[in-house]
Amino acid sequence: MNQSARTFALTGLVVLFLLLMHQLPTLSIGGTELRHVNLLSQILPDIYEKNVDVVPAPKAPKPVVAVTRQGKKIDFKEIWPKGVEPIMDFSQGKKGGMDHFYKQLAHVKTLDRPIRIAYFGDSFIEGDILTGDLRVLFQNHFGGTGVGWVDCGTPMTAFRRTVNQRYSGIAEYSVVKKPFDNSRQGIAQRYYIPSEGGRVTTLGSKLQPHVATWQHAKLFLHTPQPVSVSVAMDKAAPRQFVTAASTEIQMIEVRGAMNQVAYHFSDVSPRTTLFGMALESDKGVILDNFSMRGSSGTQLARIPLTTLAHFARLRPYDLIIIHYGLNEAVKGNTVPILKVYTEGMKRAVKNIHAAFPDASILVMSVPDRDQRSADGITTLKEVKNLVNLQEQMAADCHVGFYNFYQAMGGNGSMKKLVDRNMANKDYTHLSFGGGKLVASKVFPSFMAGLENYKRRKALEQQ
Repeated sequence: MNQSARTFALTGLVVLFLLLMHQLPTLSIGGTELRHVNLLSQILPDIYEKNVDVVPAPKAPKPVVAVTRQGKKIDFKEIWPKGVEPIMDFSQGKKGGMDHFYKQLAHVKTLDRPIRIAYFGDSFIEGDILTGDLRVLFQNHFGGTGVGWVDCGTPMTAFRRTVNQRYSGIAEYSVVKKPFDNSRQGIAQRYYIPSEGGRVTTLGSKLQPHVATWQHAKLFLHTPQPVSVSVAMDKAAPRQFVTAASTEIQMIEVRGAMNQVAYHFSDVSPRTTLFGMALESDKGVILDNFSMRGSSGTQLARIPLTTLAHFARLRPYDLIIIHYGLNEAVKGNTVPILKVYTEGMKRAVKNIHAAFPDASILVMSVPDRDQRSADGITTLKEVKNLVNLQEQMAADCHVGFYNFYQAMGGNGSMKKLVDRNMANKDYTHLSFGGGKLVASKVFPSFMAGLENYKRRKALEQQ
């Protein structure tokens, strides 16, 4: 074989070897993903990307039409200050949109109960991160005291700065762990079974404003047989309650200024089921944190509708926030997989809406999530795809939508928080400092939405 033939043969072998290397799976070293081998990347950069499904964002919702008392239509345009992420309302004026919540905020001083927010989410809000500071901002502006919902005897309370708890003789069951009886769960997707003599004591916290004291303590439970419950506020003498046998969820309430409440259970049966307690004020705003580590959010569709209806009667909500996706926006989850996920979330939204038909419902998008790659630490493309799919989901359900990803800063925002020691180095979860910063970006959106509502209603009164 002459020199030219050998050179040609060697070149051919190199090309063949590089083409075969393209079929190898992507490798990672030390957490950094290496660039995929693509011999033709310079001349045909998109040849292997042509089948990627690009998820478009849905069309913006139609503007709300303001109508005067005389029936005259007014061309009303919302105003969102620079740097404030808008809250999109896809309700087209139907129930489920943001109007109910804004109306309650506008009349907060004349209501005979507090305005309540239920904030459902995954590990992103665990420990009251973000929600604790959002609660502070609402209560600073609209009044209110108390941390809201607290589970009955869970180790997760140890991670919360906003409440302290001691308990004994109480077993916890949650939707993400087996065994779990779906029919026994409460609104927080947990339930607790007390032993004879079980106890739980909950104390306020001074680590954040407004959660050291409260005026109402409400315990939620279900029992087919009478149960004796001793309730002590602070150091006062305990009060004795005996529940009735019932198929419905019951509430035991004590009133008075307090910074501690203790429950002691006796005459319990195997079917006695505890859910949680609500610590709140007479007025203002109360924000309940319903976090569930490892949850995709689709489990909300499996909460029995009768259970949700009982809670709607005992504890009506004015705004229900649904904030999931962190466990789905992971590398390798294709668009078809994410579409299946959002279809499941539609069923969850519809289940919540069916039980709370008057409440405003707000879907919050997945937050930013970053990962190391050959190009550095960047936002996962799965995050961007899921954000658009979640917006389409909100549009299909005719509820509100908030682009949380953009609100916290968009592309690479989690890395920026990590660089400032405001997020964990998993580039996924906030620290308490990061939660406070992000809450300060989210709260102005609610205030701007309220101002838009007030302006529209003022025009309608003309």
